[in-house]
Amino acid sequence: MSSDWIFTELELRSTPSQKDGMKFADELVLRRKACDFIEKMAKSLDLPKLAQISADNYLHRFYMRQSLVRYDKYLVAAACVLLGSKAEESPKKIGHVAKEYISVRKIVEKEQVFAIQKHDPQVIAGKIISMEGVVLHNMSYELTLSHPYKFINEKVDKVVRLQQLSERDAKSQSGKIKQVAWSFLNDSAYTVACMRLESVDLAAGAVYLAGLYESYVPEDLCTVNGLPWWSALATPLHTLQDAARFLLNAYTAPYIKTNVLAAGLSKLVYTFHPPKPIESPAPCVEMDVEEQEHQNPMVSSPMDSTVCVTSPECSSSQGRSPYDHDFDHDVKSHKDSEESPREMAQVPATPASLLDSFPIANDSSSADKLLGSTAALRASTTGRLSRKRGKDATSENMICSGKKFKYCL
Repeated sequence: MSSDWIFTELELRSTPSQKDGMKFADELVLRRKACDFIEKMAKSLDLPKLAQISADNYLHRFYMRQSLVRYDKYLVAAACVLLGSKAEESPKKIGHVAKEYISVRKIVEKEQVFAIQKHDPQVIAGKIISMEGVVLHNMSYELTLSHPYKFINEKVDKVVRLQQLSERDAKSQSGKIKQVAWSFLNDSAYTVACMRLESVDLAAGAVYLAGLYESYVPEDLCTVNGLPWWSALATPLHTLQDAARFLLNAYTAPYIKTNVLAAGLSKLVYTFHPPKPIESPAPCVEMDVEEQEHQNPMVSSPMDSTVCVTSPECSSSQGRSPYDHDFDHDVKSHKDSEESPREMAQVPATPASLLDSFPIANDSSSADKLLGSTAALRASTTGRLSRKRGKDATSENMICSGKKFKYCL
């Protein structure tokens, strides 16, 4: 049952990875890197977006049972891609999957051991198949997923009907709200939102956010009974607010810097993720300069309440959901590590991600289009878990010490 895979914040803060000494923020970063790897493999294999999202879900579930320290995130990601392709009835031959795994990982782990060595696709295929069995066993062989995308159309139509627009205006308004709602779901795929609420509640939360975004739905809009417009979503307000917080975690630390978000998105983030109040200063105390330099800045946790991120890309036509299985697939060549870790498909007119909503002249990554800066504003996806000592690990990776193991980001 899907309810078996819904977790509380306390449970998310006591995962096997954290029991092995990994920090919570580090676990979120590594989960995201694994989801980025899944996205790259899915594009290389020309898989439907729903297959990619299914793989993301499987990966998040697996690491609620096993540790990121003990199981290589990229090998697990490849096994989840194989399972996702089968679950969405678009299976790929294991030989093809193995070759793309080698190709993508060599690019992701540039200048590391895996990229330098030669690899036999048959050996890699055997490892992926073996890991597939491990993933299946840990998920209790439960592959059926209920994606939130299938609930978007119905909920948006209910909201648009409240405005009593002409047929043409209603179609245009419906397309805008659906696109933004899908974008929120798309961008939340690498978060753990899928393990906080049921898919129907996440869908309602996405429509709720889409209505608030850029005031796509008038604030004073009411139902025939005089209730606020969001009551048409048939979801309690506190659940809508929880879903909004979980979805918006995609635009908070450690995923992205909130102080450089665009105005519309920043307003939503600060509404549902207000900055922590600064405590009044204590009585004046003399402090050495060296002590001041070692003070850590306050960083709000991405799990202030709970979490969930990336969504299936939609095609250039408004009103089309990835659930319809008819969206466009933009298969791109792999780029070097300076590019954004999440390569969003370029969708004309209506973006698949809110991070693609702000085009600029150059060909920078989708995150750079939002942030207006270099790819340094988003963490590099290169790096893998390692038990090596700091002096032996690759200099590009940050070595972190846990209670039991050392791992790298």
